[in-house]
Amino acid sequence: MNVTKIANTVFRVGYHGPYILMVAAILMIIYTAPLVISTLGNKILLVIFWNLMNYWLNGLLKRLIRQPRPKKMIKINQEDVASSRGYGMPSGHAQIAVNNLAFIALTFRNDAITGLATLQTLLTIYQRYSFRMHSAAQLLAGAIVGAASGYALSALFANRFTPLLGTGDCSEERPTSSTHTSSSATTAQHSAHRNDVPLLARRTTTTPPLPAAAQSGHSMSTATASSDAIFS
Repeated sequence: MNVTKIANTVFRVGYHGPYILMVAAILMIIYTAPLVISTLGNKILLVIFWNLMNYWLNGLLKRLIRQPRPKKMIKINQEDVASSRGYGMPSGHAQIAVNNLAFIALTFRNDAITGLATLQTLLTIYQRYSFRMHSAAQLLAGAIVGAASGYALSALFANRFTPLLGTGDCSEERPTSSTHTSSSATTAQHSAHRNDVPLLARRTTTTPPLPAAAQSGHSMSTATASSDAIFS
């Protein structure tokens, strides 16, 4: 009896895997992010929105593919009873769980947390398969879609937020116009200084010295002119 209760508890944990992994991702964001309310809120909202988008995308794919679930399903709760009436390709549990697993693994690079998230994801997939709520192909398709979605979320998160992770810089403000103006003025002064150098060089030109032969001829002509003046 105790073994049955433990098994049922484990399977319930597997069933709720997508939600558990989303909460784990949010907790990791809170643990690693600077304590700036606006920035922290944006990060959490992005993860929640991405999970809701996956839920919507999974429903759309099921309606487009229209593949039924396996027969003789075992419903773990009333939500499963409602889900059993719908299509099964791809698995929503596998898609959302792997989405959160990929995001956690690629964003935080924490081996311990990634290992626990992997175990939770495998438990979720096993629960859906052992209860015959999905076939192996449906679970694999959901995992592939979820992996692509998690990679996209990690890339978006890195592009938007990663420069602020683990740093003391909690500001996302752009440079003000005054800063831009002062930097432009400084650049203009440096350019003017560089342009003034050749102008000064051109103002201080010197007459090149005469060749030796020309100097000799010039001396002879001067001496002749002096002798002519004496004997004239």
